[in-house]
Amino acid sequence: MNTRHFSAPASLCNLGAAVPFSSNSASGEDRIAASAGNRHPRAPPSFLIRTATRISRARWFSFLRRVFHYQNGSRSDLGSNPFNSSSWMLLEFIALVIQISIITFTLSMSNKEKPVWPMRTWIVGYDIGCALSLLILYGRYRQIYVTQGDAFGLPAMEQQRSSEESRTSLLMNKCRTSLELFFAIWFVMGNVWVFDSRFGSFPGAPKLHVLCITLLSWNALCYSFPFLLFLFLCCCVPLISSLLGYNMNMGSTERGASDDQILRLPSWRYKQADVNLELGNDVESNSKPANDDPECCICLAKYKDKEEVRQLPCSHMFHQKCVDHWLKIISCCPLCKQELER
Repeated sequence: MNTRHFSAPASLCNLGAAVPFSSNSASGEDRIAASAGNRHPRAPPSFLIRTATRISRARWFSFLRRVFHYQNGSRSDLGSNPFNSSSWMLLEFIALVIQISIITFTLSMSNKEKPVWPMRTWIVGYDIGCALSLLILYGRYRQIYVTQGDAFGLPAMEQQRSSEESRTSLLMNKCRTSLELFFAIWFVMGNVWVFDSRFGSFPGAPKLHVLCITLLSWNALCYSFPFLLFLFLCCCVPLISSLLGYNMNMGSTERGASDDQILRLPSWRYKQADVNLELGNDVESNSKPANDDPECCICLAKYKDKEEVRQLPCSHMFHQKCVDHWLKIISCCPLCKQELER
């Protein structure tokens, strides 16, 4: 008994070969299945690669990586504290000034409100904590930048100055630790007072209630920053990198090549018959082969007929997609490490 087994074209694509049929239309279906099986997987859109490249080369992304390395790296290789940079201190100053201004304005507009819980006391205590944070921030800035700028003095005074600086830094660290402990306790008390289901403070004091919720949300976001940073750099970034085929953690402005530099490099379609190169971007057709090795050293796959390849200034040849992704990470040849001309 003869039994015919019919399968969907999708299964033929997965197998990469056609199953012979006894019907007359089998040859046409075989050709369709074979051509579909020989297709390469669809590459991600170019604008996604450009977006990932810009994000990996942005200053805020480099800063987040520095913060993560400083918080989770070994003590022997921590480097400088990223939170002591002038840009971060400026952001802290702006955030504290905005909080103090909003709190002062809301307190002046809510004199007639009568909350059930002592929300006004909590807001005033939070405002005092922000003012003390401003003073500590000024002390940090003066200690890091002003003191270092005035460090050129007499040799006899260097030992006394270093001892005074150590005492000041120790006192500054104690003040910062005490203030952080105060904000942590104050945060817990504010959550208990605001979100108590038995006594609703919103009808009697809507402005103070909304202000307390806003301040508590901001503090919750600040306290969850290490977890969000871990989730972003250890989960989101590797997932995006694997989907796009571009390592975002390796991208940098100094080492990666620009799109214009990559497009200026010659490229053509590989001809497997006699290893002659059909040039496509104004390259002379009588040039000799640039690479005697018939496989790409990046993906370790052999060159196929009519595949797009690219040649570097050092005469080494690679797959165009492979070497383009490589050059966006580091602008040198994978084999001889010769840098591209800038």
